[in-house]
Amino acid sequence: MLGAALVAVPAASDAAFGATVGPSAQTGVQEWLYPGKTGSVTCTAPSEYADGRARSGALKAEYYDINGDGYAVQRLATDPASACNGYSPANAADVKAHSAQQYTTVSLADLSSEEHLTGNPANRVAAVSALTSFTKAIGFTGVDVDFENYWSWAGDDEANYYTFVTELANGLHRAGLRLLVEGPPDVTTGFDYGRVLAAGADQVVMMVYDDEYQSPAGATCLAFSPYDWMTYLVTGALAQIPSTQRDRFVAGLPAEAYAATDSCRTITGNLTVQDMRAAPGFTEDPAIVAARRDPGSGEIRWSSGGTFYDYVDQTALDSKLALVQRLGVTTVSVWALGGGNAWFDRGTGTSRTYTSQASGRCLDDPGNATADRTRMDIHDCAGAAGQRFLYGADSTLQVLGKCLDATGASTKPGTAIIIYTCHATPNQQWAHQPDGSITGVQSGLCLDVTGGASAGPNGTELELWPCTGKANQIWR
Repeated sequence: MLGAALVAVPAASDAAFGATVGPSAQTGVQEWLYPGKTGSVTCTAPSEYADGRARSGALKAEYYDINGDGYAVQRLATDPASACNGYSPANAADVKAHSAQQYTTVSLADLSSEEHLTGNPANRVAAVSALTSFTKAIGFTGVDVDFENYWSWAGDDEANYYTFVTELANGLHRAGLRLLVEGPPDVTTGFDYGRVLAAGADQVVMMVYDDEYQSPAGATCLAFSPYDWMTYLVTGALAQIPSTQRDRFVAGLPAEAYAATDSCRTITGNLTVQDMRAAPGFTEDPAIVAARRDPGSGEIRWSSGGTFYDYVDQTALDSKLALVQRLGVTTVSVWALGGGNAWFDRGTGTSRTYTSQASGRCLDDPGNATADRTRMDIHDCAGAAGQRFLYGADSTLQVLGKCLDATGASTKPGTAIIIYTCHATPNQQWAHQPDGSITGVQSGLCLDVTGGASAGPNGTELELWPCTGKANQIWR
């Protein structure tokens, strides 16, 4: 992963609910946006996010680098190397117009650049000032730190890194801004996911991909993110974070491609679906695609002319999303925009019913209503549109274009469950648990059919309630 960006959510009051949606709200889906020269595949990124995929999520735009002297320098669209997606007022305005939150990503190339920054107090102060003032001036939500030298830290590098994170967090928070920090697909380095949050980060992202670079020489190339490897990493990262703060963890998922030669000794990464379409042997024939799909990762893999190819299509991306959601993750970040890379299924054929174990009746939007504040209930399953819910990439449960919502952003037992205009804040985010219960991300309480373990007649309404494991809280 080479760069990223997230967006700020303007405060929006919901007077009827007594809730405020503002910059502190967690976002369900983030996308990385990196600069490139004219004609590069990244140039198609704005046309991709223009489809509304980040409308309630975050875009992370790489507008800053740290140079070899440890100074923060802008990636300007006037520079030929950053002509596409580099900073310009027009580009920043376009990012803001298509997302709820926006982040200025700052990246660097090597450990030496990092040491010149984090090991020099004057450079740290200058970088904090530059990043904070720039991000505030363009109206973005915060800053995204993408330094990737964790495996090479020695001496004071680790301590200096955390010092910089804390100083940047303090500077941003004083300005009303937020801090996002990117971390490695590894739980054995000096980068500790809980420690980064304790140092002041508002969210921490694990880049759960790039296992291909660990391919044994002469062996079959590994996938971007095998399912068992993903499970190990996400479980390990969450174990480093206090249970009350795990909603601040973000899983980075791959939507990209690579090609490898010389028995995986030489890997060309950060390729796109557009690149794959030009590769020898590429096909969209369903039978061939199915035969090439790796059961251990969902990815499409084949060899041709001595080169091994691997890419993540929509099916693979959806499967990786489902895996991390089962592990309790409520926010994901996707690498990367540009080149026609995959995006999540928007819902065609993926909605489903939720049947209460207690009654055999379905989670129901009465009368297929679309009005905000309509109370949810259970009713005999009839296959109606109001009984088919889509579990979104942002961890929302959607029906007829509205989201399942805990009224007033309340976390109290007995809070009514309604539908409301989607804004992907924590009171609209839900987590599927292994026992079949569904818990609110904000409250930790269960989606409950009122009345205890009794079957419940048609029209019995839903509420939040402490999890008991009883049948009226289990959904099939």
